[in-house]
Amino acid sequence: MKKFLYYFPRALSIILVGFFALFIAEGFDPEFGWQSGAAHAVLALVVGLLVVFTWRHPKVGGWVFVAMGVWHWWSVVRAGWYSGLFLGSVPILIGVLFLVEGFRKK
Repeated sequence: MKKFLYYFPRALSIILVGFFALFIAEGFDPEFGWQSGAAHAVLALVVGLLVVFTWRHPKVGGWVFVAMGVWHWWSVVRAGWYSGLFLGSVPILIGVLFLVEGFRKK
């Protein structure tokens, strides 16, 4: 169980960065401008740096992941687009798992 709490949030966070990085290719479509690809690249880079920081400081990074997920939930519900709630729950799950691991490690 100890190794699961260590590796599972890390694997989920890498998958999340890969998911955001997947949309960088969207910027090469003629319908979208290069700004769309650049925005997704910046998002993937920021979340990637957050993952690296969280691996060293799981308590602080866990709270940042939870805040990022709650912000996404709030912005999606405010816009009336409820199908995006699932994407906001993934960072919350990652953050909670990092927090559990951080508080167990002492």
